[in-house]
Amino acid sequence: MATSQRACLAGIFWIAFGPVYPDVASPQAGVAPGDDFFAYANADWLDSTAIPADKQKWTAGSEIAAAAGRQLAAVIHGSSHRKVRDFYAAYVDEAGIEQRGLAPIAPMLKEIGELHDKASLSRWLGANLRADVDPLNLGVYDSQNLFGFAACFGIHGQRENFAYLTQGGLALGDRDAYLDDTPAAIALRAKYRDYVARLLTAIGQDNAAQRADTVLALETALARAHATAEESSKDGNADNAWPRGQFLLEAPGIDWNAFFAAAGLSRQQEIVAWQPAAIKGTAALVASQPLEAWKDYLRFHTAHRYADVLPSPIARAARDFRVAQGSKLASATREELAIDVTNRAMPLTVGRLYAERYFPPSSKARAQSIVDHVVAAFRKRVEASQWMTPATKRTALAKLGVMRFEVGYPDRWIDDAKVPIDAHDPVGNLRRLDESKYREALAKARRDVDRGEWVVAPQWPGAVLNFQLNSYNFAAAFLQPPKFDANASEAASYGATGAIFAHEVTHFVDTLGADYDVQGAMHEWWTAEDRAGYAAATRPLIAQFSAYRPLPDAAVDGQRTLVENVADLGGLAIAFDAYRDAVGRRAPDGEALKRMDREFFTAYARAWRSTMREDALRAMLKGDGHAPDRYRVATVRNLDAWYEAFDVKPGQRLYLDPKDRVRVW
Repeated sequence: MATSQRACLAGIFWIAFGPVYPDVASPQAGVAPGDDFFAYANADWLDSTAIPADKQKWTAGSEIAAAAGRQLAAVIHGSSHRKVRDFYAAYVDEAGIEQRGLAPIAPMLKEIGELHDKASLSRWLGANLRADVDPLNLGVYDSQNLFGFAACFGIHGQRENFAYLTQGGLALGDRDAYLDDTPAAIALRAKYRDYVARLLTAIGQDNAAQRADTVLALETALARAHATAEESSKDGNADNAWPRGQFLLEAPGIDWNAFFAAAGLSRQQEIVAWQPAAIKGTAALVASQPLEAWKDYLRFHTAHRYADVLPSPIARAARDFRVAQGSKLASATREELAIDVTNRAMPLTVGRLYAERYFPPSSKARAQSIVDHVVAAFRKRVEASQWMTPATKRTALAKLGVMRFEVGYPDRWIDDAKVPIDAHDPVGNLRRLDESKYREALAKARRDVDRGEWVVAPQWPGAVLNFQLNSYNFAAAFLQPPKFDANASEAASYGATGAIFAHEVTHFVDTLGADYDVQGAMHEWWTAEDRAGYAAATRPLIAQFSAYRPLPDAAVDGQRTLVENVADLGGLAIAFDAYRDAVGRRAPDGEALKRMDREFFTAYARAWRSTMREDALRAMLKGDGHAPDRYRVATVRNLDAWYEAFDVKPGQRLYLDPKDRVRVW
């Protein structure tokens, strides 16, 4: 079965071109474009940019993420939206939080204390099931709770949504954090045990150290039952649909009838067990572990879930543990935490405010126009493909015909803040929003698939490719300079933005998209002949990238990075076609057109500017599916137009004889 491929641009990595440069972050003074186009286009930026002390790299994407963070803070701080304003105010009201003490979680702790058998425990777990996972859209496979819930499409083009149940319950992180025997992992578990004890003490439990040992032992047993990250990422897990009654047979130990009734799932005929072995193992632990161990586990997790809006002994313990974990929020102020949580709690409400302020309809229309031209240009490339068989071309064109490539923000907004928000009740606000999101997920599980569903929040600087829906959501926050500028020229717009869009469009019909057909069903529609033709066409590109050596003892893996390298190459060629088509009859001749072409290629290189420390570069070369950025930019050497625009001559380092220039699409 295919492994889930979530194309998330916020997570792409980047760095440098060579032969070997001792300092991979430094540009070459006066470098010619034909020798190192990356350094030529980005020399000023590279010369003036330092990697922040707490970062391993700094890229165009890093700049955009930082800008988006500042914009998000401005939106939330200055919001006139009452619910956003009140949610944020409640989170930063430390005096009010101290005054209320443990009262906000007292009812939950009382319920936990009154659990008297495994049936009541099963009911409690069901009643507190939440929709905090998303295996097929965002690749979120693990819940904060013992189980996670999602309502989502299937992998065979089905019309109806499915209910999904996933593993969860590990506050320390994934299973490896509990099972690794490295000194760092052992030390982290010791700090975690102390954190558990601090929270249990703060909520009034005696013998907290002993209870913490029990909680850690229980979570370690859960971790042994959990699926690995690789196992969880397989789209084929969606085929593990069990009739509701089958849970009693497959995963004994939980009173599933009580669980599903409390969860509102009694009418759901089938539920997908995303990680079957983990669900079986978790149910077995519910049966085998003492009820008191489970009660301490639930007490701790309740305090942990709301730690930042509980009295200072709990909030300080949570902050100290974030530091021990090396969390990105380790040094966050109360205000920064409030911004982060407000954004995550009401992503579309905040996203609408963000879009209104930073991505007007004119920007959306400009970006969508680029998409449309790119898709039209790609269709011509597919039609002219020399290695695709006629039947496969027809399927590829059909996929492009139904593909939804949407930019900025959804055409139809969903209100994700329908519940009351109280400026003096941060715990209640979180609970009500979580419960509302769960009710929405339950309702979605009973509806047909919405193929126009928007997945990412507009203020998140990234994008998601969804093969099952044949859709791509490109968030507004990512569409900022140097990747996108609504006021840029046609040449610069297509060089920077068009090439990125075209890169992603190729994935719908390349070796990634070949696993899913026009209906989004998991079905391999390439033939053996297509694969052989693709292999022949891409073999020179593998060799080209494998020859790059960023460090004396480390080379790019041309095979591992092939899928993305092909998309870069195709994306650049398609974007150039689209740019020339967009300017059409308005295009000047001679030197003026040459200047525009230079602007196109320079904008492409600047959209991938980056600098990286050697340790990060080595890690990237060892395991990343993308080539370092300097080599991605060097893709220009395969386009004839680049040679003409910059007068690149034989003898320059990037020069390729015309017969050696790779063409795939």
